Amino acid sequence: MFKKIIILMVLMTAVSSFCLSALTVQAQTTSIIDPTDAKYEEGTYELNDFVILAIKVSRWILGIVGSLSLIMFIYGGIMFLISAGSSDTIGKARKIIIAAVVGLIIVFASWLIIKFVMQSMGLNWEGTVTKPQIIPEQIAN
Repeated sequence: MFKKIIILMVLMTAVSSFCLSALTVQAQTTSIIDPTDAKYEEGTYELNDFVILAIKVSRWILGIVGSLSLIMFIYGGIMFLISAGSSDTIGKARKIIIAAVVGLIIVFASWLIIKFVMQSMGLNWEGTVTKPQIIPEQIAN
């Protein structure tokens, strides 16, 4: 039993360090607030800047929550594999996997809601305004 716990801890450490290394690389390439921007130095932000900030924060939060649900999915799968036929452990692993799937569904649903609201406001995923397509028949009417 102790050997299984050690193997599980080593696997979880490897998976979490792999996932966190990807987040660290992402954090170095893109930041939420750009301190080299002139608006940052002068403090002349506009409403659109706060919308862009909210979009960046929501993308970051969705990425973290999605990564955590993936880690829990892997954890439940590992528990299922090392259960050795114990019905209690199989039931616990099944509950963890179901909770991870529900978590992924919630993440994807929230992403769709955010995307829909942004498109209805005329914004794209980066927070910039999308240009509407003007059809020549609409101009004539």
